[in-house]
Amino acid sequence: MPCSKPKPRTRPRSLLILLLLTTLSLLVGGRSALAQSSLRLGAPLELVDAQCSRADISHAQFDALLRKYVDAKGMVCYSEWRVCQHDVAQLRAYLENLSQVDASLSVTREVTMAYYINAYNAMTIWGILHEYPVNSIQRIDGKRTSFAIFDDLKLWDGSQFVSLNEIENDVLRPLGDPRIHFALVCAARGCPRLLNAAFQPETLHWQLDENAREFFSRRDRFHLSCLSGKVHMSPILKWYRDDFGETDQQVISTVFAYLPERDQRRLSEQQSWSLKYLGYDWSLNDRCPTPSIRLAAIPYKAYSKVSPALGVIKKTFSADSE
Repeated sequence: MPCSKPKPRTRPRSLLILLLLTTLSLLVGGRSALAQSSLRLGAPLELVDAQCSRADISHAQFDALLRKYVDAKGMVCYSEWRVCQHDVAQLRAYLENLSQVDASLSVTREVTMAYYINAYNAMTIWGILHEYPVNSIQRIDGKRTSFAIFDDLKLWDGSQFVSLNEIENDVLRPLGDPRIHFALVCAARGCPRLLNAAFQPETLHWQLDENAREFFSRRDRFHLSCLSGKVHMSPILKWYRDDFGETDQQVISTVFAYLPERDQRRLSEQQSWSLKYLGYDWSLNDRCPTPSIRLAAIPYKAYSKVSPALGVIKKTFSADSE
């Protein structure tokens, strides 16, 4: 009977200690190997001998996964995706495929932007799935987890390993298109909507425009206060202020085309507007959260509501102390 319980045997204490130490070393080594394999996606060019350019890369695999697990509001069913190992492997395969390029081959700006936006969003999802269940990407910070997602998780892009921060700040932002900030999704509810379709070079500008319009249609990311003359905007425009303009009016002008028509008319009728930044909801953009994750998300949502007022109080106390 193969499933019968074996009779207990006595073992020398030294042998038991040796077995225990061996087991622990294997567990630690296994975890380290898993973490390391998950941190580096793709292989250097000399190992894969890639001949294609980024224009030859198909995003269909990622597109199919997004359509399966992401809804129209950009919410992701991580729990279902996580248990389907085939689809987790498909995401990994897509990321590996992104590395099979010769970065020295010239491509259009649209190809470059679609490639890196998809890479950023796919890497973020991969990092979340690796640590799921988790209630916020802020919990994947290297203190509580095996890696810090924004800096340690890296993809080979045909010339070097790049992190999420490097893709955003060193690759995409220098291209000078602020619409990328309405396309890069760091798995937080305060982020732009995650499209349930991959970005494609042929439709890139339309997709960027649509996501920017959707972003500013949300009251928790943009709204006007006519009485106070304040334009309430997402802190994304504060964090990346250099990409939108030096003055408040320049920032408003940069995003004006993507604002709701009613608000465009109000802004045109009154010129003395100034910016005020909203809070940011760092809870996970999870469409199918477990009860524990739903409960753990409450503090993030609450803080996003009160943080602007706390910022004002902090500035007041700082000014008084000076």
